[in-house]
Amino acid sequence: MRVESGVGTLELQPDRGRPGGRLLLIDGLAHGYVDLDDPTHLELDYVARIGAALEVLVPRGDPADVLHLGGGAFSLPRYLASTRPQVHQTVVERSGAVIRLAEKHLRLRRGERLSVLQADGAAIVRRSADDAFDLVLGDAFVGTETPPAMATDAFAGQVARVLRPGGRYLLNVVDQPPWPFAARQAGVLRDAFAHVLAFGGRDVVRGRHAGNVLFLASDRPLPADALARRIAGGAHPAELVPAERLAGWG
Repeated sequence: MRVESGVGTLELQPDRGRPGGRLLLIDGLAHGYVDLDDPTHLELDYVARIGAALEVLVPRGDPADVLHLGGGAFSLPRYLASTRPQVHQTVVERSGAVIRLAEKHLRLRRGERLSVLQADGAAIVRRSADDAFDLVLGDAFVGTETPPAMATDAFAGQVARVLRPGGRYLLNVVDQPPWPFAARQAGVLRDAFAHVLAFGGRDVVRGRHAGNVLFLASDRPLPADALARRIAGGAHPAELVPAERLAGWG
């Protein structure tokens, strides 16, 4: 099916290998995948890596407040709702067409613990109270680029403000060697947070291929060892970028 929207042409493609699988394309680019029969299945490589990180960052059974900036196919909100029903989630998606498509065709269900807002993510962060969230997950794109309003020093400072002490900011960016955008983001995050690391597919973080770089930032020390062990396995193994190499990006 195809839907024209203000953010481009939305298209859902069935997965011939998984009866419940649906791939969301926007102007031909993959922006999400869900398995209608199994919300714990994370098909896309970078989403699977975020899911692995969440096993460390949001322990099962613990309460947490999570803010998602970007909805897409809503695979991560559905994953958290399935594996951590006690977590309160707020998802901000700027496109009403994307939200309607997810509600009609991807089994997105709002509820007491899952709120969905059609709004600009940067504006919602600015309006949020201090110490409101345990995790902010930035996964919003215009094409393959992070929205400009979410790439600034001021925005990183606002995210730091809305996070509780020890809270984490997990940001997904897309770049390619020699990493001009990722380098700027590394600098922006190091100015706003005391602790920053990055991780991604091995060929990406070793500078061999373009792809997704995932930044993790906090005012407190990060669980680097536990995270490195968790993301090293599975169908989409990843590795951390050492702090000294991250410093060279900025």
